[in-house]
Amino acid sequence: MVTHGSFWLLTAAVLLSYASPSFVPKGNDETSLGIWRAVREVLGGSQPDGTIITITDNTLSNTIPKDELMEARRRGAAVVEAVVEDDQQSNNSAAGSLLAPLVGVARQVRRSSWETTVVVVSDDPAFLAAMGKSALRSRLLVWSTRVLAVTRLPLPQLQRLLTDHWSFSMMNTVVMNLEDSSDPLRCGLYVHLPYSAGGARVVRVATWTPGGGLMLISGLTLFPEKFSNFYGARVNVTALPFPPYWNVVEEADPAQDATATTRYSGTDYLMIEAIAHALNFTINVLPTANWGEVTERVEERLSFVATVIYAVFPQRLEHYDYSYMFEYAFHAFSMARPALKPRWQSLYYPLADQVWVTILVVLCLLPLPFILVRRVRRDQDTGGTHRSRAVFLEIFGTLLGQELSRHLSRDSSERLLMATWLVFAFIVGTAYRGNLTASLTAPKYPARVETLRELVGARARVTMPPYGAQFRDFFEESESADFKKLGERVDIVPTTVDGLRQTVTKKQAHMEARRYLELMIAEKFTRADGSSELYVARESVFPGLSAWPVPHDAPYKHTLDRCIMAVMEGGLYEKWSSDLLSEARQESRIRQRQHQQQQDRLGETTVDTLLSDNIAKALTITHMQGPLLLLLFGLILASFSFASEILASRCLLSKKF
Repeated sequence: MVTHGSFWLLTAAVLLSYASPSFVPKGNDETSLGIWRAVREVLGGSQPDGTIITITDNTLSNTIPKDELMEARRRGAAVVEAVVEDDQQSNNSAAGSLLAPLVGVARQVRRSSWETTVVVVSDDPAFLAAMGKSALRSRLLVWSTRVLAVTRLPLPQLQRLLTDHWSFSMMNTVVMNLEDSSDPLRCGLYVHLPYSAGGARVVRVATWTPGGGLMLISGLTLFPEKFSNFYGARVNVTALPFPPYWNVVEEADPAQDATATTRYSGTDYLMIEAIAHALNFTINVLPTANWGEVTERVEERLSFVATVIYAVFPQRLEHYDYSYMFEYAFHAFSMARPALKPRWQSLYYPLADQVWVTILVVLCLLPLPFILVRRVRRDQDTGGTHRSRAVFLEIFGTLLGQELSRHLSRDSSERLLMATWLVFAFIVGTAYRGNLTASLTAPKYPARVETLRELVGARARVTMPPYGAQFRDFFEESESADFKKLGERVDIVPTTVDGLRQTVTKKQAHMEARRYLELMIAEKFTRADGSSELYVARESVFPGLSAWPVPHDAPYKHTLDRCIMAVMEGGLYEKWSSDLLSEARQESRIRQRQHQQQQDRLGETTVDTLLSDNIAKALTITHMQGPLLLLLFGLILASFSFASEILASRCLLSKKF
């Protein structure tokens, strides 16, 4: 925060001084006063309260009038001066070496101020060129920083200077050029417009004279907005296929003898297309071989922007800036759906443990009332042992749905007791059979890995595409124990499809942006009935803020950000993503069905077809393992009982004889 009386108050002067005289005459003559009057008038009309950084190749006394210097010091100006020898005046490397630290100081001033204007004073083209390069390299300028260059160059040389250097051609720069005329002093103000109706050109926007002051001679302001309209120009961007953000489709054009044409789609392409329509430019996608080249073109300022989302990492900010962060690219992981394991307890699961215990207690206790009723009535028609056995068989049989026998008494008390038991057996039997049917046709699958902690606990390897190396480094450097363990298990694979295939075959996990994972599974790993052997975990690994890479301090970033915010606030980005995912799923199902129909015509059947046809129609050995094991156990028990009876009967016969 800039405070009154501090080191960086309102006006700051950073001065690079040569020992030689310059084109500006000595201290207080009329020309010097006139130049600074023109500078003050130009700056006073643009931002009167901002910080002013002055960079010049003149000595302090020959550059700024003494009254201006006193005023600057009174307001808290910062003055930095460097002097080189006469034999180094024309040495560009010497100028560059002196400018580098001073421009660094100027950048600190600019970052400490609300508004900044940089005034560059020189008539040496080499000095101005070195200043432009040093400002770009040291990141002195942003679009909100206004640059006023005061010089006296021939017009062709001035035009080359404005055209060849990014700091003058693309940034918010105005050049005040002193002209030879009959008047004592006359200044022309020039601006380079990279995009205009006539293409890239240098435009004279105003003239200043001592008598007439500042006079605008075009429809432009002194510091015009250069990037609100591109006038149909071709703007370079870089991208690689990364569905659903950026898709590339090669289509044959019948009108051009089946020549393939490239068509782009995806959420990010639709957004840059909408921005291109709003700003009136044509998209030109530069060819790139890998993701490294995508951002290298941005760093070199050959690409306007990389129009595919990149996660924001601190180490990436050293190479390029980001646009408005419009997407939370939730990075999730995908794994194979857990298979249903054979379980012999399938007959046991329909009822809870407490219900089974209650039924067992009832079966043990209920025969006692029946036996007690018969003993009280002294009904000994068929013998006590036989009646007790009949009671047990009747109770167990009715519970299993068997018909009532005629061995029970016809007394009202016993009938009432049996009716109560039949109601209980009917309810329990119906509930059990219903739950058994449901558990066999829709069984409970094993728990899936859904969170980062569960993934770490599962000790599974995690695959990522080539750019995942930066994510692996980020995980390993994290303070989170889970992230550290995750980083140790990350393996790099060539493509996402390879990673997903390993997920199925090797029971691993694959990590990508959630939307990209969902789309790839929908396109490559979805059956004709819409089912898939892969799933995307419910919890994301981390919500990665993502945006488009742009060059450092790009002057058009504010315009680009404004357009991106308009798209996001309108809900278009989410709508495009939802539509593309639905379209991909539908196309995958249609493709699978067409493939299946073709195989049916050829009389072929695939494993996927059998699984798709039988997934909800037939119970497999996995479902019926419990009944089959129960039958086997019963047969073994019956065989053992039969063998025991044979042995017992033979023993009795042997004793008789």
